[in-house]
Amino acid sequence: MLPAMAGLFLFGVAPLVYAFVVSLHIYDLVNPHPPFVGLANYRSLMGDQIFWTALRNTAIFAVMLVPLQTTTGLTLALLVQPSTRWIALLRTSFYLPVVISYVVAAGLWEILFATPNGPANSVLASMHLPAQFFFQNPAQALPLMALMSAWKWSGISMLIYLSGLHEVPVELYEAAEVDGAGAVRRFWAITWPLLHRITLFVLVLNTIDAFKIFTPVYVITKGGPLSATMVLVFYLFREGFRYFHLGYASALSFVFLVLVLALAAFQFRILRAEPPE
Repeated sequence: MLPAMAGLFLFGVAPLVYAFVVSLHIYDLVNPHPPFVGLANYRSLMGDQIFWTALRNTAIFAVMLVPLQTTTGLTLALLVQPSTRWIALLRTSFYLPVVISYVVAAGLWEILFATPNGPANSVLASMHLPAQFFFQNPAQALPLMALMSAWKWSGISMLIYLSGLHEVPVELYEAAEVDGAGAVRRFWAITWPLLHRITLFVLVLNTIDAFKIFTPVYVITKGGPLSATMVLVFYLFREGFRYFHLGYASALSFVFLVLVLALAAFQFRILRAEPPE
């Protein structure tokens, strides 16, 4: 017990406390005695237009990604629920994007969509449609990243839903079939209500992951075009490790932490609620 508590303190509590102390200073790695500024960094955040843009983009990204990723995960789980050799192959193929490095996946999507003569524009040309500059278009870049993230991480949602589907008693389906219920009726009357808590758990995980979006932004767009893909974690990274505004970045990280904790607490409050009858 004591080693675990010591590890939690050294690698969890102590860095968190130190980061909060840093957020109260103008900390730039150069000055050995950074000036104490109290809550000035937090007040600056409230007037920072880039922060509000990043917060808005992150929220929009989550609104696009979470339903898409959750629905895709559930659909894939329903497709691969039977246990056969070929279904096992399908499960592996659907889960394969999860084990691919996120940097490699982002690079792959950049090749597919960012180049004027890439595969995506070749398909458009074959249909006599004009070429698109997907990641250079402010209206297309963030939705395309949401689509890429759903492709990358839906396998995890699929596995969670599969575990839930295997817990549904087979007798319920057999009784429903005797009563003449079709596949759609069985899904809405049996499967969906019994997956209530699984769905809320998946929603919590997907929402937290959506708010942590960073890698594709760093690899492909660097927050552009015109700040259309500027999200909170990338803005935090840019302030802390590109401009060395570590005090400001620490304040941003604590605001981000409070947002994620509040959102998770709200969703877990729903998670504890009883499923509808």
